[in-house]
Amino acid sequence: MRDLLALYEEVVRALDARELARAAAARAPRPAPGGRLIVLGLGKVAAELYEGARGEGEAILVVPPDAPSPAGARVLRGSHPLPDAGSIAAGEALLAAAAALRPDDAALLLISGGGSALAEAPYPDLSLADLRAVNQALLSSGAPIEEMNCVRAHLSRLKGGGLARALYGAGVRRARAFVAVDVPIGGVRAVSSGPAIADETTCADALALAHKYGLPPAATRVRETLKPGEPGDFIEHEALCDLRSAAEEAAHRAPLRMLDSPVRGTVETFADALSRERGFLCASGELEIRVPPGAPPGGRDQHLALLMARKLRGDRAAAFLAAGTDGRDGPTGAAGAMVDGATWEEAERRGLTPDRGIDEFDAGRVLGALGLLIPERHTGAHAGDLFLLRR
Repeated sequence: MRDLLALYEEVVRALDARELARAAAARAPRPAPGGRLIVLGLGKVAAELYEGARGEGEAILVVPPDAPSPAGARVLRGSHPLPDAGSIAAGEALLAAAAALRPDDAALLLISGGGSALAEAPYPDLSLADLRAVNQALLSSGAPIEEMNCVRAHLSRLKGGGLARALYGAGVRRARAFVAVDVPIGGVRAVSSGPAIADETTCADALALAHKYGLPPAATRVRETLKPGEPGDFIEHEALCDLRSAAEEAAHRAPLRMLDSPVRGTVETFADALSRERGFLCASGELEIRVPPGAPPGGRDQHLALLMARKLRGDRAAAFLAAGTDGRDGPTGAAGAMVDGATWEEAERRGLTPDRGIDEFDAGRVLGALGLLIPERHTGAHAGDLFLLRR
């Protein structure tokens, strides 16, 4: 298993957002004579993107609590995966900064995943409690990320092109976004619910999803988002990495076979598919998980790892790793986990009831007791989850 962990660490280092942004920095927008450049960053690795793309501009960065604080930037901290009061203060600060610019100014947007919760600017008829209830229901629903973002965008003045509207309203026409893509569908348009780009979904789509998943009543208080072709949709977006990147980096560094990536669908379906594979292989993406009511805090990578432990049991040559490139796996203290062909039997021998761990979405309890969790940390990368199988 240690060889899989070492390869995961190599991939994380290769996808450090500082290096990705440094390579793209020459393509940042330039203000007109007498204007100024402002950097607006949002997401789990916005600080690292800023450190890589650093220029002479002012900067407002909205990041999670454990992200670095680059010198010279105004750093605001929101909450993830549920918004808090800091998230609302951060969202309002981004909109205010955009609205304060002048036509000669330029804006560089640094966007990565996690921004849907880290920054928020709700409409007046939505409270923080409303937003948290809707987001908690979405997280527990098993909805794919593109459906969650559709609902979130139609409840927000920031998402679904809201930040682009503010910049355009201030007269700004020089703007560009560098994006670390962490979603399987939608590309740059979908990251952090697309604050600076037009949204192709509609209020009707959001209402249908609210009904489909039985979301709280607040989810029906929708407003229309910025649409393609509207004047406010003027900001060019450039992807610096995407959900294929982790598997591509792994395949570049080791003699393994890359499965078609990004993978998507449910954790259970992917585990079934992996159990039929043989050899040394990799994949990357983000899978869907439905969390049972009353489940303890858990992560999809830990759940997948325990599912794979059951499928690999008795195969002494087998090993598997699932971990987030951002160093996080849900609201837990782990980035993911690794297992081998002896894991399941050892869990049973110690009385850890691994079947119950799967049924109750409590894999972290089992794998933690066996010392198989990968500790959580802020890696500076954000390109979805990496999966490594040797069998």
